[in-house]
Amino acid sequence: MKRIYLIATGGTIACRQTPHGYEPVLDGQTLLNAVPERLRCCEVTVRDLMCVDSTDVTTEQRAEIVREIWNNRSRYDGFVVTHGTDTMAYTAAVLYRALEAFDKPVIVTGSMHPLGVPDSDAEDNLCGALAAACSDYRGAAVLCGGLLLRGCDAVKIHSSRPNAFAAVSGVPDGSWDGETFTIAHRPPEGSMALHLPKNIRTAVLDMAPGFAPEVLLACRGLDAVVLRGYGMGGVPSGLVSVVEAVAKSGTRVLLSTQCAHGGADSTVYAVGQRIERAGAVCLGAQSVEDALACIACGVDVHSA
Repeated sequence: MKRIYLIATGGTIACRQTPHGYEPVLDGQTLLNAVPERLRCCEVTVRDLMCVDSTDVTTEQRAEIVREIWNNRSRYDGFVVTHGTDTMAYTAAVLYRALEAFDKPVIVTGSMHPLGVPDSDAEDNLCGALAAACSDYRGAAVLCGGLLLRGCDAVKIHSSRPNAFAAVSGVPDGSWDGETFTIAHRPPEGSMALHLPKNIRTAVLDMAPGFAPEVLLACRGLDAVVLRGYGMGGVPSGLVSVVEAVAKSGTRVLLSTQCAHGGADSTVYAVGQRIERAGAVCLGAQSVEDALACIACGVDVHSA
Protein backbone atom coordinates (compact mmCIF):
# COMPACT_ATOMS: atom_id res chain seq x y z
CA MET A 1 0.00 0.00 0.00
CA LYS A 2 1.32 3.44 -0.95
CA ARG A 3 2.29 5.82 1.83
CA ILE A 4 1.06 9.37 1.27
CA TYR A 5 1.93 12.50 3.25
CA LEU A 6 -0.96 14.98 3.36
CA ILE A 7 0.16 18.51 4.24
CA ALA A 8 -2.75 20.78 5.20
CA THR A 9 -2.30 24.55 4.85
CA GLY A 10 -5.85 25.92 5.02
CA GLY A 11 -7.69 27.56 2.13
CA THR A 12 -11.34 27.41 1.09
CA ILE A 13 -11.40 23.62 1.35
CA ALA A 14 -10.89 24.03 5.11
CA CYS A 15 -13.26 26.97 5.59
CA ARG A 16 -16.33 27.52 7.71
CA GLN A 17 -18.64 30.53 7.74
CA THR A 18 -17.87 33.15 10.40
CA PRO A 19 -19.35 36.61 11.11
CA HIS A 20 -16.57 37.98 8.88
CA GLY A 21 -17.03 35.56 5.97
CA TYR A 22 -15.35 32.26 5.21
CA GLU A 23 -12.21 31.51 7.24
CA PRO A 24 -10.10 28.30 7.25
CA VAL A 25 -10.53 26.29 10.45
CA LEU A 26 -10.66 22.57 9.50
CA ASP A 27 -7.62 20.39 10.09
CA GLY A 28 -6.13 17.85 7.72
CA GLN A 29 -7.63 14.82 9.44
CA THR A 30 -11.13 16.29 9.03
CA LEU A 31 -10.44 16.69 5.32
CA LEU A 32 -9.14 13.14 5.04
CA ASN A 33 -12.18 11.76 6.85
CA ALA A 34 -14.34 13.03 3.98
CA VAL A 35 -12.67 10.63 1.53
CA PRO A 36 -14.80 7.49 1.06
CA GLU A 37 -13.11 4.28 2.21
CA ARG A 38 -13.49 2.73 -1.25
CA LEU A 39 -11.32 5.51 -2.71
CA ARG A 40 -8.78 5.61 0.11
CA CYS A 41 -6.38 3.03 -1.31
CA CYS A 42 -3.34 4.30 0.56
CA GLU A 43 -1.92 4.88 4.02
CA VAL A 44 -2.09 8.60 4.78
CA THR A 45 -0.12 10.56 7.35
CA VAL A 46 -1.50 14.03 8.04
CA ARG A 47 0.59 17.09 8.88
CA ASP A 48 -1.14 20.36 9.80
CA LEU A 49 1.53 22.81 8.71
CA MET A 50 -0.60 25.98 8.80
CA CYS A 51 -4.22 27.04 8.46
CA VAL A 52 -4.45 30.28 6.48
CA ASP A 53 -6.26 31.87 3.59
CA SER A 54 -3.95 31.44 0.61
CA THR A 55 -4.05 35.19 0.02
CA ASP A 56 -1.84 35.48 3.09
CA VAL A 57 0.65 32.71 2.26
CA THR A 58 4.20 34.11 2.38
CA THR A 59 7.42 33.06 0.70
CA GLU A 60 8.65 31.76 4.05
CA GLN A 61 5.57 29.55 4.33
CA ARG A 62 6.02 28.26 0.79
CA ALA A 63 9.62 27.45 1.70
CA GLU A 64 8.29 25.62 4.77
CA ILE A 65 6.10 23.44 2.53
CA VAL A 66 9.09 22.76 0.28
CA ARG A 67 11.26 21.74 3.22
CA GLU A 68 8.54 19.50 4.66
CA ILE A 69 8.33 17.59 1.37
CA TRP A 70 12.09 17.45 0.79
CA ASN A 71 12.86 16.25 4.31
CA ASN A 72 10.28 13.47 4.01
CA ARG A 73 11.04 12.40 0.45
CA SER A 74 12.42 9.01 1.49
CA ARG A 75 9.56 8.22 3.89
CA TYR A 76 6.59 8.54 1.54
CA ASP A 77 5.58 7.51 -1.98
CA GLY A 78 3.67 10.70 -2.72
CA PHE A 79 2.54 14.01 -1.30
CA VAL A 80 -0.72 15.97 -1.23
CA VAL A 81 -0.83 19.65 -0.25
CA THR A 82 -4.26 21.11 0.50
CA HIS A 83 -4.21 24.81 -0.29
CA GLY A 84 -6.40 27.78 -1.11
CA THR A 85 -7.10 28.22 -4.81
CA ASP A 86 -6.42 31.96 -5.08
CA THR A 87 -2.64 31.55 -4.93
CA MET A 88 -2.47 27.84 -5.67
CA ALA A 89 -0.79 28.40 -9.05
CA TYR A 90 1.95 30.47 -7.41
CA THR A 91 2.61 27.80 -4.78
CA ALA A 92 2.50 24.97 -7.34
CA ALA A 93 5.02 26.81 -9.52
CA VAL A 94 7.33 27.31 -6.54
CA LEU A 95 7.07 23.62 -5.62
CA TYR A 96 7.81 22.60 -9.20
CA ARG A 97 10.88 24.84 -9.41
CA ALA A 98 12.12 24.36 -5.84
CA LEU A 99 11.90 20.56 -6.05
CA GLU A 100 13.79 20.21 -9.31
CA ALA A 101 13.25 16.88 -11.11
CA PHE A 102 11.45 15.50 -8.04
CA ASP A 103 10.86 11.79 -8.57
CA LYS A 104 7.57 11.47 -6.69
CA PRO A 105 4.16 13.08 -7.14
CA VAL A 106 3.51 16.31 -5.25
CA ILE A 107 -0.17 17.12 -5.79
CA VAL A 108 -1.59 20.49 -4.77
CA THR A 109 -5.36 20.62 -4.42
CA GLY A 110 -8.14 22.63 -2.84
CA SER A 111 -11.69 23.59 -3.67
CA MET A 112 -13.84 26.47 -4.80
CA HIS A 113 -16.43 25.68 -2.12
CA PRO A 114 -15.70 24.52 1.45
CA LEU A 115 -15.84 20.87 2.40
CA GLY A 116 -19.34 19.83 3.40
CA VAL A 117 -21.36 22.64 1.83
CA PRO A 118 -23.91 21.82 -0.92
CA ASP A 119 -22.30 21.14 -4.31
CA SER A 120 -18.80 21.36 -2.87
CA ASP A 121 -15.98 20.19 -5.11
CA ALA A 122 -13.74 19.52 -2.10
CA GLU A 123 -14.27 15.79 -1.73
CA ASP A 124 -13.79 15.01 -5.41
CA ASN A 125 -10.64 17.12 -5.68
CA LEU A 126 -9.17 15.51 -2.57
CA CYS A 127 -9.96 12.01 -3.84
CA GLY A 128 -8.36 12.84 -7.18
CA ALA A 129 -5.29 14.28 -5.48
CA LEU A 130 -4.80 11.14 -3.40
CA ALA A 131 -5.18 8.99 -6.50
CA ALA A 132 -2.61 11.11 -8.34
CA ALA A 133 -0.25 10.94 -5.35
CA CYS A 134 -0.46 7.13 -5.51
CA SER A 135 0.48 7.09 -9.20
CA ASP A 136 3.88 7.09 -10.89
CA TYR A 137 3.61 10.75 -11.84
CA ARG A 138 6.59 12.84 -10.75
CA GLY A 139 6.97 16.45 -9.70
CA ALA A 140 4.56 19.13 -8.51
CA ALA A 141 1.15 19.56 -10.12
CA VAL A 142 -2.32 20.97 -9.44
CA LEU A 143 -5.31 18.61 -9.34
CA CYS A 144 -8.60 20.52 -9.51
CA GLY A 145 -11.77 20.16 -11.55
CA GLY A 146 -10.74 16.78 -12.88
CA LEU A 147 -7.49 18.01 -14.47
CA LEU A 148 -3.88 17.42 -13.50
CA LEU A 149 -1.85 20.51 -14.44
CA ARG A 150 1.93 20.66 -14.23
CA GLY A 151 3.05 23.06 -11.52
CA CYS A 152 4.83 25.37 -13.96
CA ASP A 153 1.84 25.34 -16.33
CA ALA A 154 -1.18 25.95 -14.08
CA VAL A 155 -3.14 29.21 -13.89
CA LYS A 156 -6.42 30.14 -12.25
CA ILE A 157 -8.86 31.34 -14.90
CA HIS A 158 -12.18 31.65 -13.05
CA SER A 159 -13.05 33.10 -9.66
CA SER A 160 -15.95 30.82 -8.75
CA ARG A 161 -16.61 27.81 -10.96
CA PRO A 162 -15.24 24.33 -10.03
CA ASN A 163 -13.13 23.98 -13.18
CA ALA A 164 -11.25 27.15 -12.29
CA PHE A 165 -7.78 26.09 -13.51
CA ALA A 166 -6.23 25.57 -16.90
CA ALA A 167 -2.85 24.74 -18.42
CA VAL A 168 -1.05 27.64 -20.09
CA SER A 169 0.14 25.16 -22.72
CA GLY A 170 -3.42 23.93 -23.23
CA VAL A 171 -2.30 20.37 -22.49
CA PRO A 172 -3.08 18.84 -19.06
CA ASP A 173 -0.75 16.16 -17.70
CA GLY A 174 -3.62 13.93 -16.59
CA SER A 175 -7.25 13.62 -15.56
CA TRP A 176 -9.52 12.34 -12.78
CA ASP A 177 -13.06 11.23 -13.61
CA GLY A 178 -14.23 10.59 -10.05
CA GLU A 179 -13.12 6.97 -10.10
CA THR A 180 -9.95 6.66 -12.17
CA PHE A 181 -6.82 8.77 -12.45
CA THR A 182 -5.05 8.78 -15.83
CA ILE A 183 -1.63 10.19 -16.73
CA ALA A 184 -1.14 11.68 -20.18
CA HIS A 185 2.27 13.34 -19.75
CA ARG A 186 5.05 13.52 -17.16
CA PRO A 187 7.71 16.15 -16.49
CA PRO A 188 11.18 15.24 -17.78
CA GLU A 189 13.46 13.17 -15.60
CA GLY A 190 16.67 14.63 -14.25
CA SER A 191 18.91 15.01 -11.22
CA MET A 192 16.95 16.04 -8.15
CA ALA A 193 17.96 19.30 -6.52
CA LEU A 194 16.54 21.62 -3.89
CA HIS A 195 16.15 25.36 -4.55
CA LEU A 196 14.52 26.96 -1.53
CA PRO A 197 12.56 30.08 -2.57
CA LYS A 198 13.83 33.40 -1.32
CA ASN A 199 11.90 36.58 -0.71
CA ILE A 200 11.76 38.76 -3.79
CA ARG A 201 10.28 42.22 -4.32
CA THR A 202 8.14 42.34 -7.45
CA ALA A 203 5.45 44.22 -9.30
CA VAL A 204 3.07 43.12 -12.04
CA LEU A 205 1.73 46.00 -14.13
CA ASP A 206 -1.01 45.94 -16.76
CA MET A 207 -0.76 48.34 -19.66
CA ALA A 208 -3.83 50.57 -20.04
CA PRO A 209 -4.61 53.88 -21.75
CA GLY A 210 -3.27 56.62 -19.52
CA PHE A 211 -0.75 54.35 -17.76
CA ALA A 212 1.41 56.65 -15.61
CA PRO A 213 5.16 56.31 -16.36
CA GLU A 214 6.02 57.25 -12.77
CA VAL A 215 4.38 54.03 -11.58
CA LEU A 216 6.86 51.97 -13.58
CA LEU A 217 9.72 54.27 -12.66
CA ALA A 218 8.98 53.60 -8.98
CA CYS A 219 9.87 49.94 -9.63
CA ARG A 220 13.58 50.72 -9.92
CA GLY A 221 15.48 48.53 -7.50
CA LEU A 222 12.92 45.73 -7.30
CA ASP A 223 14.00 42.19 -8.12
CA ALA A 224 11.58 42.00 -11.03
CA VAL A 225 8.72 43.82 -12.68
CA VAL A 226 6.36 42.14 -15.14
CA LEU A 227 4.75 44.28 -17.81
CA ARG A 228 1.55 42.71 -19.11
CA GLY A 229 1.43 44.38 -22.50
CA TYR A 230 -1.23 44.61 -25.14
CA GLY A 231 -1.70 41.64 -27.48
CA MET A 232 1.65 39.97 -28.13
CA GLY A 233 3.33 42.29 -25.67
CA GLY A 234 2.96 45.82 -27.00
CA VAL A 235 4.07 48.64 -24.69
CA PRO A 236 3.49 52.32 -25.60
CA SER A 237 6.44 54.31 -26.94
CA GLY A 238 6.22 56.74 -24.02
CA LEU A 239 7.42 53.99 -21.69
CA VAL A 240 10.51 52.93 -23.65
CA SER A 241 12.92 55.26 -21.84
CA VAL A 242 11.34 54.32 -18.50
CA VAL A 243 11.79 50.60 -19.19
CA GLU A 244 15.42 51.32 -20.03
CA ALA A 245 15.93 53.22 -16.76
CA VAL A 246 14.31 50.46 -14.71
CA ALA A 247 16.35 47.75 -16.43
CA LYS A 248 19.58 49.71 -15.90
CA SER A 249 18.80 49.91 -12.17
CA GLY A 250 19.26 46.14 -11.99
CA THR A 251 15.56 45.28 -11.95
CA ARG A 252 14.61 42.43 -14.26
CA VAL A 253 11.92 43.67 -16.64
CA LEU A 254 9.80 40.82 -17.98
CA LEU A 255 7.33 41.21 -20.82
CA SER A 256 4.08 39.23 -20.79
CA THR A 257 0.60 39.69 -22.23
CA GLN A 258 -2.87 40.47 -20.92
CA CYS A 259 -4.32 37.85 -23.25
CA ALA A 260 -5.42 34.57 -21.67
CA HIS A 261 -4.09 32.46 -24.54
CA GLY A 262 -1.32 32.63 -27.12
CA GLY A 263 1.48 34.10 -25.05
CA ALA A 264 3.69 37.09 -25.79
CA ASP A 265 6.01 37.40 -28.78
CA SER A 266 8.07 40.57 -28.89
CA THR A 267 9.61 39.75 -32.29
CA VAL A 268 6.45 40.24 -34.38
CA TYR A 269 5.80 43.97 -34.02
CA ALA A 270 8.10 46.96 -33.77
CA VAL A 271 6.41 47.94 -30.49
CA GLY A 272 7.64 44.67 -29.01
CA GLN A 273 11.13 44.81 -30.44
CA ARG A 274 11.75 48.31 -29.13
CA ILE A 275 10.87 47.21 -25.57
CA GLU A 276 13.30 44.29 -25.85
CA ARG A 277 16.01 46.69 -27.00
CA ALA A 278 15.25 48.77 -23.91
CA GLY A 279 16.07 45.77 -21.72
CA ALA A 280 12.87 43.77 -21.30
CA VAL A 281 12.87 39.96 -21.57
CA CYS A 282 9.84 38.40 -23.27
CA LEU A 283 8.25 35.50 -21.37
CA GLY A 284 6.62 33.96 -24.43
CA ALA A 285 4.04 31.44 -23.22
CA GLN A 286 5.49 31.22 -19.71
CA SER A 287 3.06 32.25 -17.00
CA VAL A 288 3.74 35.14 -14.66
CA GLU A 289 3.35 32.70 -11.75
CA ASP A 290 6.07 30.44 -13.08
CA ALA A 291 8.42 33.27 -14.06
CA LEU A 292 8.28 34.69 -10.53
CA ALA A 293 8.79 31.21 -9.08
CA CYS A 294 11.92 30.80 -11.20
CA ILE A 295 13.32 34.08 -9.92
CA ALA A 296 12.48 33.26 -6.29
CA CYS A 297 14.11 29.83 -6.61
CA GLY A 298 17.15 31.10 -8.47
CA VAL A 299 16.61 29.06 -11.64
CA ASP A 300 16.56 30.28 -15.21
CA VAL A 301 13.35 31.80 -16.49
CA HIS A 302 12.05 29.59 -19.33
CA SER A 303 13.72 26.46 -17.95
CA ALA A 304 11.89 23.17 -18.58
